[in-house]
Amino acid sequence: MKKGFSINKNIYVILAAIVVLAIIMQVSRSEYVLQFSRNTNLAESRQIFNSNLGQAEATDLGGPTSCVLYDSEEEVSVSVKNNATRLLQYMKRKTLSIDTSVDSINLDSCAMTIITNQILDEIGNIDSLSDYVNDGGYVMFTNTLEMDHTFNKIYRQLGIISSSEPFLAQGIELKSNVLIGEKDLIIDDPYVANSMNRIEIDDSSELLATSVDGMPLMWRRDHGQGAFMVFNGTMLVEKINRGLIAGGISLLEPDFIYPIFNSKQIYIDDFPAPIQKGINDSIYQQYHKDVSHFYRDIWWPDMLKAAKNADLKYTAVLIQSYTDRVDPPFNSPVDEDRYNLLSYGREVIKSGGEIGIHGYNHQSLQMDEEIADNYGYKVWPSTSVMSQSISESLKYANISFPNYKIMSYVPPSNMISSEGREALKEAWPDLTVISSLYEEDITNMSYIQEYEVAEDGIIEMPRVTSGYVDNPIEHWAEANTITSLGIYSHFVHPDDVLDELRGKQLSWAELYKAYSTKLERLKKTYPWLRAMTATEGAIDLEKVLNSRVEWTKEVDSIRGDITNFQDDNYFVLRTARSIAQLKHCSVSKIDENTYLVKATEAKFQIGLGG
Repeated sequence: MKKGFSINKNIYVILAAIVVLAIIMQVSRSEYVLQFSRNTNLAESRQIFNSNLGQAEATDLGGPTSCVLYDSEEEVSVSVKNNATRLLQYMKRKTLSIDTSVDSINLDSCAMTIITNQILDEIGNIDSLSDYVNDGGYVMFTNTLEMDHTFNKIYRQLGIISSSEPFLAQGIELKSNVLIGEKDLIIDDPYVANSMNRIEIDDSSELLATSVDGMPLMWRRDHGQGAFMVFNGTMLVEKINRGLIAGGISLLEPDFIYPIFNSKQIYIDDFPAPIQKGINDSIYQQYHKDVSHFYRDIWWPDMLKAAKNADLKYTAVLIQSYTDRVDPPFNSPVDEDRYNLLSYGREVIKSGGEIGIHGYNHQSLQMDEEIADNYGYKVWPSTSVMSQSISESLKYANISFPNYKIMSYVPPSNMISSEGREALKEAWPDLTVISSLYEEDITNMSYIQEYEVAEDGIIEMPRVTSGYVDNPIEHWAEANTITSLGIYSHFVHPDDVLDELRGKQLSWAELYKAYSTKLERLKKTYPWLRAMTATEGAIDLEKVLNSRVEWTKEVDSIRGDITNFQDDNYFVLRTARSIAQLKHCSVSKIDENTYLVKATEAKFQIGLGG
């Protein structure tokens, strides 16, 4: 009798596993293709706007005028004035700058006034300033004041009981949420220092910040129908401290609302890139892996996990070669690694991230011998040759990702010259955004940016912080930028773990723990920030820059009217009042008396209770 044919149940298990694997691969492929499609649509939808509207001079905007007094003969005053006026431009406030050394002062048209002068005698009739505040005006002093004759006439109205000569004080302690989410923050670092008057303030003053040894640094005091804000320090000359100006303004004038970009980006410089061959002793002792397998098996899975837990997207900017070649031909350098580009690049895109260009190699695009010597680089011979190197990098990327638009650029060592920028434009029609640095560089060699659309249509979107390990200064820079602009922008390098200086002599396990803790703190403090890649953030930023908003304040509401509205717009509202009926917007509390407003239509209204 012939026996029937039977299939061992293990075969069914194997077949089922194959089917499941095929489904997973198909889903994975679909997600990957979807990201390609999204990237293409992003490139196609991006328009080069006429930037005159969004980036018009603050004097051209409508609404109440914010006046900024300064002394053109006083360097500190001019620096603070420049920071204040740029901030007001971001806030889309109509601004009038008044040079007290040459102009007569009339504050009748000023709803709010920022005074950057240290010497009040030059302002003239201080009684008119007092009357201005008493009748409902708002004044913020942004510099340590000299105790001159005019100071002696007004200091009691500022809440000062006694004062004596200035001294150098280190650090800052926030007694309020003048920086959003950061009440009780203490930064005890020599980088944060002020020349400040020794003073005592009265009980009617609301203390916002002190030096670490308790000297009053920033406070608010009501006067009649208006109020004074005093910053008893000199640190507002630095760009990175603009958050204190934004926080001061928003807490000075009641029911204050201003636009923000509301996004967070994180970059991985030099990735994908040729990976160091061989063994690193510390890595091998801990993981028993060479450098290449450490990155593949340990570092990269940890990086993906950290980003997922913190709700972040990576913008990875590739390097094709680490040779120092600055003369053509550039094709097929000996150390290029197409396998890693493809494998890591696919995972970056699949995770929702973006691939950009860091360079053909790590030689900054510039032609200055002094700068090249400072970085240990070579000088490029011409704009044309720099352009050829970028063309090679794009070709290198497009072979692996033929349907993917490469749109973002990070300059090596955050340095690029005007010739280098021309080379980029010549070789790269799809170039949308350049991301270098926001904070000033003491060498004056780095490419320092504002958040803006340049005259050539490229979006400028700088990075603010860097590194795996939290430190007081990075935390301070982050808090200031989020308060003033609603943006977080950070970068790291894969090889920080191999570099004793950048890696703080820590193991990867220690660096990863510090990195995760940093990102967890960010998510906990600012859960409302939207995760974006460089190009996503830049295109959204351009929409904000190219819009205007007119405010109408009534007894029980604030009405906004956005010109050139294209998508959801975001604002920070500071108010001690309750939120009532809303029209065409949503409002969520993000801190004490601080709200995130999302406008869903051009005309929207926020009701305010008692």
